[in-house]
Amino acid sequence: MKSRIFALFPLLLALTTLTARRTTAFPVDPPTPPLTVALRKVLSGLDSPTSIANAGDGRLFVTEQPGRIVVVDHGALQPAPFLDLSSLVTAGGERGLLGLAFHPRYAQNGLFFVYYNDLSGADTIARYQVSREDPGRADPGSGRILLRVPKPFDNHDGGQLQLGPDGYLYAGTGDGGAGGDPNCFAQQWNTLLGKLLRLDVDSHAATAPYYDIPADNPFRSGGFMPPEVWAYGLRNPWRFSFDRQTGDLYIADVGQSRREEIDFQPAGTPGGRNYGWKVMEGSSCFATDACPASTPPCHSPRLTLPVLDYGHGEECAVTGGYVSRSRSLPQAWGAYFFGDFCSGRLWTAERIAGAWQVRKLPVRAPSVSTFGQGSDGELYLATLDGSLYQLVPQRPTDTVGLFDPATARFFFKDLDVDGVADRMLRFGTPGGRAFPLAGDWNGDGRTTVGLYDPATATFVLKNTLLPGPADIVFRVDSPSAGALPIAGDWNGDGKDGVGLYDPATATFYLKNSLVGSGFDVVFRFGTPRGGQIPVAGDWNGDGRDGVGLYDPRTATFTLKDALVAGPADQTLRFGTPGGPQKPFAGDWDGDGKDGVGLYDPRTGTVQLVNTLRRGAVDAVFRFGPPRNAWVPLAGEW
Repeated sequence: MKSRIFALFPLLLALTTLTARRTTAFPVDPPTPPLTVALRKVLSGLDSPTSIANAGDGRLFVTEQPGRIVVVDHGALQPAPFLDLSSLVTAGGERGLLGLAFHPRYAQNGLFFVYYNDLSGADTIARYQVSREDPGRADPGSGRILLRVPKPFDNHDGGQLQLGPDGYLYAGTGDGGAGGDPNCFAQQWNTLLGKLLRLDVDSHAATAPYYDIPADNPFRSGGFMPPEVWAYGLRNPWRFSFDRQTGDLYIADVGQSRREEIDFQPAGTPGGRNYGWKVMEGSSCFATDACPASTPPCHSPRLTLPVLDYGHGEECAVTGGYVSRSRSLPQAWGAYFFGDFCSGRLWTAERIAGAWQVRKLPVRAPSVSTFGQGSDGELYLATLDGSLYQLVPQRPTDTVGLFDPATARFFFKDLDVDGVADRMLRFGTPGGRAFPLAGDWNGDGRTTVGLYDPATATFVLKNTLLPGPADIVFRVDSPSAGALPIAGDWNGDGKDGVGLYDPATATFYLKNSLVGSGFDVVFRFGTPRGGQIPVAGDWNGDGRDGVGLYDPRTATFTLKDALVAGPADQTLRFGTPGGPQKPFAGDWDGDGKDGVGLYDPRTGTVQLVNTLRRGAVDAVFRFGPPRNAWVPLAGEW
């Protein structure tokens, strides 16, 4: 693995060789406040990932440089590859399997496209089809070559594929390699190198070359460029993408030795743009040797300058990303994410009042090799060491879930807004009497679920939200048949334990470890036989959960920070006295402190409170059918 990473570094450095500069350069540490976005590791163990794509069905598909496409489904790497092209691919340095894109009607036709270096080193675009028998595997015999672009050197391959909002396939090629584009291929008319290509993959799809030229391609009717060309003057476009909402095009072009650049084409504008390489590196003059006599001079109005660029130092190679349309990142809606391979710095850029504003993220991703976007709009990135990350809110926020005892199904929401569930999990026995739980049992930062069976005093807990049996099962010495379960991080070790509350004696029994039958902490709190319902949460933000009780008769929460006998630390009236509301707790606003919530089963309405001393309702939304016996939960699903 390590040798391959170092072998790919020259490719990315070559990527970085493409300097980028814009009309107004930005400092790598811009003065704007950092954007509150963090990285959550989804998995590791990938083999030099080069691109991330989705097929519109919730799965992520990752290309690995040696030639495999692997599938990530609900955060789990599937054991069998989707497609293995290793026998067709030259891998090493900057070469390998570099790009993947799925047809917009993949669900109907099963077609997708790959970009790789073939055994001769040529940049190759091919089409494949999913297996008719297994949607988790592609048919390796279905391959059809659309284009082969021979090149003289073994670097600067481009490699990105995207199906544009117009339904056409876009492909970015590098300038052919070496340094400084010695043949000026990016400006030459007789090659596809250093270009952005645009192909109609629906016309002539049954016969070679399995594509046609779109009618509005700028050079279709003749000119000084091949008809496949949409734009030119690119050095090594390492990742380009379209804004899925506006259709705007962003191109990250790796610089030569001084500047890294971001190019931009607004949606609806015609093709034919010259992005300047090698005449210009970003907004700086570079060279014109070996270029055609018709090549525009430096700073010519016939050249399209980048909108953003930055200089080298700790930085060396830009990695382009996507405009965020992630519902979980409302603070970054419409911002373009990108990074630098060498420094690992990550930024966003967005147009505000006609000017581009750059903000950095408070985290880094060294050797960031690619970004990706899920079918739901969530953003991901991968690093050459084989890790896949999701971009998430910097401080995790909890969202609501519901458990239906009749069907033994958990329903989860990714945002606390009106609407149906985003995910569902069957776990347990339909019609059973088990109580649902939510907690981070293994300390991986993600909330999962569990059940407590009062008949056997047994906890069954899951470490993932994937279908399957429990990961943890253990019995406890229950204080009474009427004891109610809770879950929380009682000792601040980052893992949730469990507990029981005995309403008959108003006593909490708490466990830090998920083994054995005994309890670590026992104390009294509340009124014996008072009809109070237990909750747990970090009320003061100290990293440890306290406990609380909700009295439905008076609609009152009484909350404790310390796990010892004594009076409440906070009291909050919330809800309708005598009503049927069910209590729960979670960090709704990401401030590190838990608030409380109520679920009204009569109306399927959720109410959330962030600030316990204020008590005003901060969010109200409908979730789940009214008049049911569903139970509310909260977690960072």
